[in-house]
Amino acid sequence: MQKIVLTILALLFSHQAMAISNIESERPGFPEEGWGGHVEIGLDGETGNSREETYTGAAKVTYRKNNDILLGIVEREYGSTRDVKDTDESFVHGRWIHVLTPRWAYEGFIQWEENEFDNLVSRSLVGGGGRYVVAQQEKIFDLSVGMGAFREKEVLDLGTYEETNWTWRLNTFTVYKHRLNEQIVISATAYYQPSTDDFGNFRTLLDAALSVRITDQLDLKVHYKVEHDSEPARNLDADPPIDNYETNTEYKTSLVYNF
Repeated sequence: MQKIVLTILALLFSHQAMAISNIESERPGFPEEGWGGHVEIGLDGETGNSREETYTGAAKVTYRKNNDILLGIVEREYGSTRDVKDTDESFVHGRWIHVLTPRWAYEGFIQWEENEFDNLVSRSLVGGGGRYVVAQQEKIFDLSVGMGAFREKEVLDLGTYEETNWTWRLNTFTVYKHRLNEQIVISATAYYQPSTDDFGNFRTLLDAALSVRITDQLDLKVHYKVEHDSEPARNLDADPPIDNYETNTEYKTSLVYNF
C-alpha cells in the first residue's frame, strides 16, 4: 500500500493552472521525506548573420512529510534577436498536496506570472482540485485525470490602456507518463481551462516531453508544446496594432540537475 501511495505522489507534481505550465515530464519516482528538488538551465543562440540568444532558468523545491507535500517553483526566461529583446517572462507557483487513497488526492495552489511579449502585465490566481489515477504499472506507466477550478486576475497592457479581468475558470487535465527504460521517460499532458461565465473563452495546452538520464543527478530534457488562447490580447487602435495569435508553439532543450 505504501508503495502505491508514494507512486501517486510522484504524479502530483504538476502545474495545473495557467500559464498553462507543465512539469509532468519529470522522472517517475517519489520524494524522500524532507527536502528535495532540481535546478534547470537552458541556453539557445546563433551568431553570424543571425544573432539570437535565449536564456532560461527554473528551480523546484519540494518538502514531503507523510502524505503531505509542499511544492515551490520559480521560472525565468529572457531572449534577444540582434540585441533587441524579444522574450521576457517570469513565473512563480506554490502548491500543497494531500493524498487520500491509493487513487485519490486533492490539492490547493497559488500562482503569479508575467509575459511582456504577450502583453501580460500580470496574471495571479488561487485554486484547487482533485486527481484520480485511472491506470498504472509501478515504475512503468501512469495515466491520470483531474478537475478543479481557480479564481484568476489578469492585467493586460493594450498600448493605449490597461485592461483588468477577473475570471473563474474550470481546470481539467489528462496526463500520461511512460518509462521506456532506465534512462528515458516520455510524457504527454493535455489541459482545458474554460471560463465559467463563457465556455467560448478557453485556454488549452498539449505538452509533450522527453527526459534522458545522463548521470544519477543530471538529465537532458526536451519539451514541445502547443498552446491555444481563444481570447488573446487585442487592440487594433494601438500604434502599432496589438493582435496576438490564438495558437502558439514552443520547443525547448535544457539540462536538469536533481538534488
